Amino acid sequence: MCEESTCLVSPLEPAANGPNENRHTSRNNGNNALMGFHEDALSQATMGKAQIMLVVVLGLALAADCIEVKIISFILPAAELHLCIEERKKGWLVSITLLAMACGSFAWGILADHIGRKKGLALALIVAIMFAAAASVMPTYGTFMTARFGSGLGISGAFPIAFSFMTETSSRSSRAKYTGMLHSLWPLGAAYIAIVFEIAMPTLGADIVKDNKEHWSSWHRFLLLSVIPAAASIVGLIWTSESPRYLLEASREVEALAVYQRLHKLNKTKTQYGLTELELPGRSSYPEPALSNTRGVFAHGFDSVMQVFYKIFSPIYFKTTIILAILHLICGFASMGVSTFSTSMIKELREWEYLEQKRFVENQSFSGFYNDSLENVFFKDCTFHDCVFSQMNLVHVNFWNCTIRKSKFFNVKTSILSIENSVVADSQFIDTDLMPHHFINCHLTNNTFLSLISNCAVDFDYNIYLDDLRREIEIGSILMVPVLLGTGLILAKNLLSRSRILVVLWAVTCQTSLGILVFNYNFLLFSVIALALQLLLNAVLTVITLVVLEAYPCYIRCSAHGLMRSLYHIASFCSIPIYSMLTGSALIFPAFVTAFPCFVAVLLSFKIEDNSQALL
Repeated sequence: MCEESTCLVSPLEPAANGPNENRHTSRNNGNNALMGFHEDALSQATMGKAQIMLVVVLGLALAADCIEVKIISFILPAAELHLCIEERKKGWLVSITLLAMACGSFAWGILADHIGRKKGLALALIVAIMFAAAASVMPTYGTFMTARFGSGLGISGAFPIAFSFMTETSSRSSRAKYTGMLHSLWPLGAAYIAIVFEIAMPTLGADIVKDNKEHWSSWHRFLLLSVIPAAASIVGLIWTSESPRYLLEASREVEALAVYQRLHKLNKTKTQYGLTELELPGRSSYPEPALSNTRGVFAHGFDSVMQVFYKIFSPIYFKTTIILAILHLICGFASMGVSTFSTSMIKELREWEYLEQKRFVENQSFSGFYNDSLENVFFKDCTFHDCVFSQMNLVHVNFWNCTIRKSKFFNVKTSILSIENSVVADSQFIDTDLMPHHFINCHLTNNTFLSLISNCAVDFDYNIYLDDLRREIEIGSILMVPVLLGTGLILAKNLLSRSRILVVLWAVTCQTSLGILVFNYNFLLFSVIALALQLLLNAVLTVITLVVLEAYPCYIRCSAHGLMRSLYHIASFCSIPIYSMLTGSALIFPAFVTAFPCFVAVLLSFKIEDNSQALL
């Protein structure tokens, strides 16, 4: 039976010339036998309940990956206040996660090729949970960043391992469908934290300030709740079987047969599974066991990494590796860049709307008792004499060329307040957060400052627009699910080759990115363009992920995918400062920076080989 199946498949890795020719030829023939047997075994086990259960378990791991990237946007205001994070350090809260994921993806891929998909994914999730839980109790910026790096390092294994695991447990005709289904669970991580945020976290700046007085404030609990999907995935992995294709590659054929039987039992309980140990490929089909290495652990690990590099960049795979590497760089750069630019632009548009409503008060005198909060007011050439400001908030209030004499400020909280070119004399500031940086070019005389309620020089902005962020993420994640499912179904139909589908998606992405030029600072239109780009880029990622999985043999599949994910995260890391600088520039620059790489990707996509009929 197995021999008949192998006749359907041409060798994926032709024999190399030179002294190792016999060994390479033997491995190629063995791989073909194992691939044929694997496809026959899965065909008899059929697809159904077992694969759906695996999609859910692995999808929870992907949701945890999404949470790791998206969660910082929600906790940044509270963390900024609690940890007193300066403006120049804020960007590193997101960047440190991407840097960790760039470092970890390739390493986890190599590990999963050595110890197995199930064990590798479980270890990655355990590391992620441990550091994510530790981050929720870290008291300083440095320790918090260290814990965030550790959690990013752990979760980086989810993507390369989960997709290899899924495709190796799916037949040739169904792997595209299940890849789309699996990827469609990734955005549910964003939906999960958006819902938890709405329930558990304060959304107004003033409420965040009050909440941070607690030692165990809401954002710490929010961080702890974010590990639930990863923990649920680990629980599911306990009852999940290892990838049968990996077991065959690891010469554990009896265990692989037991997995096929279990898949069959879950999918068709009333029939007897046809394959037995008698149908297993001959012993010569399995790879030779690796020789024990007496060198040190680090030297052995370095050798293993270099061997994987040589295999991925060998002449057989060199062209494919280079093309897929560039496509992942472009996809990561554009995806994170669009997200960064859209978030910055939406915030800027909201701030413009807010500042347009600012009230201007000029050449007036004030005295008396005030306890009503002031917001979005500009005082110019005004005099405050014998005034008492008590139990109030001053939000986006500016004093320009004013005189403040014999006045008292009791229990006053501020947000984006400035006192410039003014005279402040004989006044008292008690239980306030007014600090020297609030007084710019001022003449201060005989003033009293007592009991500062904050020793942090960061001027916290109460207008943080978290509701806009939550709505954007909820809508985006809901729409992304059918888009990714549909992409998987289109791939499964084989109406177009992988290459042609990629060409179409990249071309539409290129044209859509030029829409940035015409949004004319309209909030709704810009949100639609940014969302469309994210949907297209995630559809692209589904296709190139499947292309990677089909392009490399089992023994380097996770490693190759891990390398591509590392490049994806490196490009994401680099795009943040570039797109942040483009926020205040002419719109032609962000449009061109996004469209040009996508056009390059269109040209490269023509060069991709279609391995949709290859056996894994």
